[in-house]
Amino acid sequence: MGGNELSEVVQSDLEKTEFCVIDLETTGLNPKKDEILAIAIIPMIGMRIHAGKHYYTLIKPKKFRYKSIEFHGICPRDISPAPSFEEIGERILELIEGKVLIGFATLFDIEFLKKSFKDKMKKKFSPERYADIAEIEAWLLRKKGMAITYRLDFDTIMKTYGISESTRHDALSDAYITARIFQKQISKLIEYNATIFDLVRVGRRLFYF
Repeated sequence: MGGNELSEVVQSDLEKTEFCVIDLETTGLNPKKDEILAIAIIPMIGMRIHAGKHYYTLIKPKKFRYKSIEFHGICPRDISPAPSFEEIGERILELIEGKVLIGFATLFDIEFLKKSFKDKMKKKFSPERYADIAEIEAWLLRKKGMAITYRLDFDTIMKTYGISESTRHDALSDAYITARIFQKQISKLIEYNATIFDLVRVGRRLFYF
């Protein structure tokens, strides 16, 4: 090799992976009896957030729980013209199939999607690759030598990355915040020479309560 030749820069597979950041609003916390009210999906390729290609919709449930309004602010009149899950399920599959799913309490969202696809569309939905930004953040902190014995909440992670809480409004806003956090986490993961295999391994949460 000649002295003037530049050494090859190896690109991390994290920089080439297709991700989908997801966030849901639901009528409650139990996927066995509650339903999805809204879904937001934001695509990413590596650290690039494709916010302009986002997907967001309200979803009309079979049964509305008025008590849930205090958590998401969605009222019956908001969802009156919204499509049912059956009407948009294929579109959701099209957007997330083959992608690595990213979120906060990602397993919570996956369980709701599993139940919705099974009950409303008679389809099996079982993504194998997903990660939770809270678990990723805990791993990054442990790599710095910090002992993490508690679950990191969304607001705490937001503050870590200097993101204002005032920007939180709905599923789409939270998905975008999650994407911004994950964007910064990927950069740190690459510094530790982490691969997509490592991301999925450390980013899993077995329980969401």
